[in-house]
Amino acid sequence: MKNVSLIEMLIAHLHYWINFTKMLQTISETYENSFSVLIRVLKQEFPVDCVLKNGKHLSLRTFNAMFFIAYSQDTPEIQYDVEDDIVIIPPLESITDKEVKLYGGVNNGDIVYGFLKGDYSKLPVMGKTVIDVGSNIGDTPIYFSIHGAKRVIGLEPFPKNYELAKKNASSNNLSDKITLILAGCASQIGQIVIDPEYGSNIESQLVKSSKGTTIPLLTLQEIVKKYDVPDDSILKMDCEGCEYESIISAPDTTLQRFSHILIEYHTGYKNLKEKLERCGFKVTVSTPRATDVINTYLQSLQTLIKSSKKRNNINNLNRNGIESNSKKHHKIGYSGFIYGVR
Repeated sequence: MKNVSLIEMLIAHLHYWINFTKMLQTISETYENSFSVLIRVLKQEFPVDCVLKNGKHLSLRTFNAMFFIAYSQDTPEIQYDVEDDIVIIPPLESITDKEVKLYGGVNNGDIVYGFLKGDYSKLPVMGKTVIDVGSNIGDTPIYFSIHGAKRVIGLEPFPKNYELAKKNASSNNLSDKITLILAGCASQIGQIVIDPEYGSNIESQLVKSSKGTTIPLLTLQEIVKKYDVPDDSILKMDCEGCEYESIISAPDTTLQRFSHILIEYHTGYKNLKEKLERCGFKVTVSTPRATDVINTYLQSLQTLIKSSKKRNNINNLNRNGIESNSKKHHKIGYSGFIYGVR
């Protein structure tokens, strides 16, 4: 069974190019030298010197920095320091009632979609325990905590992200509410070796390395049991692919411990939807959007010309951009949100 229909695939690609065009427009409205900035960022020629429309000069180190700065222009109250990689979100009625400081927020984190566009606003976290699979730099655990979650248990497998998450929880005085675990989520308990120096970002997949740091893999059942997760808790998953094995292999009783489940799917949704519905959830699904399209095309082109050229350092697209993992095999995905309520 295909996880998305042919019609959904066609619509997903249409949305991809519409969104890509909008992104280009936003970048052109943000940077005086927008064309050279975009070209150099896509070619990974960092650092990239840029000039904002207000005349300010900056040096960008990642695609995420270019993306965040462009999309935060509509909320000028948000402060950021590109050199020190810090984002400060002041008390804003539509976002938070207290100041939030995020180390690593310029070059990593999902501040645009998590805080500014409200990807998780539909989750009723007030007074609840939240399991956050894919906590990245701690931005989503902090989001849930400041919106009233009683306790957040966050899993993050990448060591650099995990250390930033701990620092962010502490600097925002939320260490008593947020429990961070250096671990991945999988279909069975085990471990994986990953490169601790890997420059992960919001779309990085957990890939086994020949040497590095050994990271535990936990199942949802083990997490619920080990951390005494009560009934009517909340589950959020954004783990770039681990959602399939983790959800499908989970016992029904484990998933039924949650009143609300929000999953970002990455290669379609139908098998996840069927699993949640069998567990008694009423499920809604957002329209799939195509991902990694440009990099997949670039990879195909690269294959054609590699006999006459050394492999170009063309890397993975990050939310319509490019991620630094040249060894990854690019493949078009179909991403969106699946939301289950019991």
